[in-house]
Amino acid sequence: SELHSIVVSGLTKRYGNQVACNAVDLCISRGRTFGLLGPNGAGKSTLIRMLMGLTESDAGRASVLGCDDLRSSALRQRVGYVPELHFMYRWMTIREILEFVRPLYVHWDTELAKDLVDKFELPMRKRVSSLSKGMTAKLGLLLALAHHPDLLILDEPTSGLDPIVREDFLESVLQNHTCSDRTVLFSSHHVDDVERVADEVGIMVHGKLVAYGSPD
Repeated sequence: SELHSIVVSGLTKRYGNQVACNAVDLCISRGRTFGLLGPNGAGKSTLIRMLMGLTESDAGRASVLGCDDLRSSALRQRVGYVPELHFMYRWMTIREILEFVRPLYVHWDTELAKDLVDKFELPMRKRVSSLSKGMTAKLGLLLALAHHPDLLILDEPTSGLDPIVREDFLESVLQNHTCSDRTVLFSSHHVDDVERVADEVGIMVHGKLVAYGSPD
């Protein structure tokens, strides 16, 4: 039972002569919901991709759920990740995608997945390619939640959703994590998203974390 779910010190990533992440320090306590705010291109996705072990850092250190090997499969089992661009086989139906993902997770909860399908009103027979943006976002959230992750990471989860669908999506996030000591990290460029959901907020500009504290 780690006190901190995410600890980052001096994390840096350069692309050519552009610094996408500039010596970022960050500490997120277990059970907190942390909103990462900033304009597009501020480095939010780069930071998240480094935490997920999808992008190598150039300098600095990060530990997630007490684990320093961000690529370890044991860590993957404990993290739910919703990327900005959902990677799903578009020719699969929702039913097929659930069947496909289920064996990848030791703690996959078929009952919970079924409850979320009902709650999100997801049409099981529809192909992913024919889903609306809102439905795709909810399917992404379901896939991230159904294995009871200790940490939920959402990268711009409401991007491209219309205001009513955004409200609805944030409600789903709120309802699904308040019942546990799950930690949530999500990025957004909508201030009101963060206000609704976050206990703590960090603001990124040009790769630097320029402010961080309570939403007030």
